[in-house]
Order: sequence, then structure tokens, then C-alpha cells
Amino acid sequence: MQEGTAQRGSKLSAAARAWGAELAEKLLASTEQNSSVWHNTPVEGMKETKNPWFVQKRASADGDQASPFLCSLPPGGERLTGILRSDIFTVPGRLHFFIAGHDGQPLNAPQRKNVVRLRAADKQEILAEQFPPRNDLAQPVTWDLAREAGRKAYLEVVDGDDGNAYAWLAVGRFDPPVVTMPSLDPSQLAKRQQVAAELARTLALAALEPRLAPLLLNPAAELDTRAAAARALLSWNANEHLAALTALIADPGLSSFLRERLCRALVIRDPTAARTNLIETMRTSPRRLQVKLAQAMAASAAGAEDLLQMAVAGQAPASLLQERAVRDKLLASKPANAAARIDQLTKGLSPLNEQFQKLIDQRRRNYDPAKASLARGELTFTQNCRPCHQLDGVGTVIGPQLDGLGNRGLERLCEDILDPNRSVDPAFRSTLLVLKDGDVVSGLLRREETEMVVLADATGKEVSVPKKQIQERRQSETSLMPENFGELIQPDDFNNLMGYLLSKGSSAGK
Repeated sequence: MQEGTAQRGSKLSAAARAWGAELAEKLLASTEQNSSVWHNTPVEGMKETKNPWFVQKRASADGDQASPFLCSLPPGGERLTGILRSDIFTVPGRLHFFIAGHDGQPLNAPQRKNVVRLRAADKQEILAEQFPPRNDLAQPVTWDLAREAGRKAYLEVVDGDDGNAYAWLAVGRFDPPVVTMPSLDPSQLAKRQQVAAELARTLALAALEPRLAPLLLNPAAELDTRAAAARALLSWNANEHLAALTALIADPGLSSFLRERLCRALVIRDPTAARTNLIETMRTSPRRLQVKLAQAMAASAAGAEDLLQMAVAGQAPASLLQERAVRDKLLASKPANAAARIDQLTKGLSPLNEQFQKLIDQRRRNYDPAKASLARGELTFTQNCRPCHQLDGVGTVIGPQLDGLGNRGLERLCEDILDPNRSVDPAFRSTLLVLKDGDVVSGLLRREETEMVVLADATGKEVSVPKKQIQERRQSETSLMPENFGELIQPDDFNNLMGYLLSKGSSAGK
């Protein structure tokens, strides 16, 4: 009705607006009365982030025909993915349940993308796991948990397969009943909250503000729900909620998916007011999030101008302007001299490297925290990183100081190590010295003395160059850090290194 009325250039009648307000109230009330112990989060790297989980009655191998299961086989198909986590409970001595579903095409080897896990609440280590039986009929599983009994843990049901077929799982009939089946589908709960927030925004139902503000701050709420709540709250009282939203985005434990949505809400509302927060988000986010933020900024004239100015100041990677989607939106928004400014900012930049991205995606997908040795990871760090970086007060401060590095998350850490030239802080770009005899010396500028320029090379060693021998000096767009760590650090050592680095931050283990 809203869309049709808008297309005719009309406004909703008073009766229609009253009906919309009643719908928003009822939708919120239904979710408050049917709160779930299960919470969905998207699978990293997936394009589609919609919640696939619903409650379905399924048949089991013991003859039971009508017990409810949590299932990821919605009517719309099997491509949706998600990670469904339960509330925390006390681990019993044994846990019996039934599981159905698939793990890829039947004639192919199992992909291990769909799984049910029991994870410890404190350190998130895997205490038990079960892959689907590759059968539509639910099969029984019993976990002997005597060694873990009494600990606090939660269940994690993962559908990580976005295939068109044989890409789902279902789980239910837990005994003892450490968790319960929700009375409302997890996906429907999220949709009702999201629609209520959208109605509240478009109909200016400011009276719902006290009920939407908790949704924004609720870590168990769906990503799209929290983003919809943010848009509504900003539309009514931007000044009051801007500070809270900025603080939330700065939370290192926040998922990259939610960061993206909340930053978009800020950008759409007021890109200039959001700039301080966007600068920090650009500095610490993985490339995928940086591109999406740049696209959101480039979609308006004010945001496009801000993005170009951030690129000039080194507050956003100039390489973002090489992305076709970002460039096209920038040109369409028509900031002054856009084409010439983009060409100048990207002049001399290397083309985007697909091989680096494939390696980053591979190492990120293969990371297994359960197999990461922190001690061995620290040894790998000491051998490869401490010559130029300091962490926990140990090492050399040539490159950036790395305390709190774990807050950047797995994806950004993989990018920083495997493709160090992707997002280079201007303060740490290498300097090129062309000497009069034709030699070229490069390194990080450490200091200038009366007759000498002192650089640090990739090993952390200082090199002094007499000024009288220098013919030309210029700053490179590249980092001093080597580009071949993907070859130097083997996969097992890289897994250990990621575990060690992720432990160095307030979001450790997330």
C-alpha cells in the first residue's frame, strides 16, 4: 500500500496510517511474547545473509513422525545459509538428539560445511560435533559428555552450504531438553521485528522508540532488525542516537555484517556527521566492508565528496576508487571534477590482484581455532613479525604497534598479512630514494639527520644514505612489508598465527 500510494504521488489516508501503526504494535508484541533461545548470524563470506531457519515436523528413524525440528530447508530453496546458536546451558553427562540433512551431492565426498556442534561458553572450543547423515530421515545421535559435564556451553547449528541441492540440515528431539524448540520460526521472528521497525520509520511512529532502542542494542537480534531499528531511531532523534550508534559501531566485538549495515544507516542519514566514525571503520575493516561502505558513501553527492576527501587524506584506501561499483556511483553523484580526481588518486596504483584475494579467502575459510596453538603462533610471529612490529611491549617499533590487533577480526588480519599493500597507512608507506649513481634505496623513513636520511628496511635494519647522493625522493604507495608471507608461512603455521593474533584483543575468540 505504501509503495502503490507513493507511485501515484499520493499520501496514505489517516485510516491506512492507523492500520500501519496497529500492525507495528502487534508485530512487536508478538516477538516480545515469543522470544527465542535460538539466534542466527550470517556465515562469513556469503553474499546472502537472510535467516534460513524455521520449525518443521519431520520423521525420525525410530518411527516418530511428528516431532518439531529446526530446519534450514525453507520453501524458497536451499541456497540460504546461517549459524544458529542456542542460549547457554549446563552440559549434561550425555546428550541424545536426532539429525537429518545433507553435506553436498550424495556421490561426492562430504564437504563438512553443515554441522551441529557443542561449544564451550568461555573459550568457544568444540566439545562435540556431528555432521548430517546425508539422509532425509532423522537419525539418532548420542554424545558422551561425562568429561565436560557441569561446564557452560551452547549448541551451534551451521548451514554453510549455499548449493542448490543437498545443502540443508535439521536437528531436534534433544534429551535431556537442554534447549527447546521455539514457538515461532527464528526467521519469522526476525522478519516481524524488521517490518515493525520499517513501519515505525516510514509512518513516523516515534511512540515506539522505547521498544526499538533495546532491539538496536540487543546482540541476539538479527542484523537486519538492528539496522532497521537504527534507521528508525535516527529518523526521529538523530542527535540523541548518533553517539550511541557511533559507540556501537566502534565495539570491536561487533560483526562486520552489522557494522556495514549500521554505517550505511549513518551515511544515508548524514555522511558528514558520520565521517569520524567512518574513518576509524575504514582503518580497521576488511576490504569487503570497505568497498560496501565506499559504495554507500558514493551514492549521494555529499557522501561522494567526503569519500574523495578521505582518499586524499589517506583516511580511506585510494584503491577503493578502482572498484567499478564505487567508481560508477561516484561519477553518477557528480562531485566536482570527479573523473580527474579519481584518475589522480589512482595513478600509479597496481591493478587489483585476484590471486591475493583467492589466497586470503582460502586461508580464512580453512582457519580452525580448535587446531590453533597459541605458543606456536607466537613463535611464528616472533620469527616473521617482531623485527618490525611491537606487541605486548616486545619487538621493534618500525611498522605499526600491534597491541589490540585481534580486534580487527580474522578477515582483516588475513588481508593485512597476505596482501600488505591493500590498505597502507600513509605514515607507514615506504620511501624511495633514487641515487645519483642510479641505485634505488627503499625503506620506511625513520628520521633525517644533518647529512643523512635514515631508512629502515624490511628486516628492521637501519640504512643511512648521505643526502648529497640523493637525486630524487618520493613516497611509494606500497608497504615495507613483504608480499610473500603466503609462501613463507605455511597453512598450519598461519592457522597458529591467526589464533595467536586473534587472542590479542577484547574480541578474542569471536
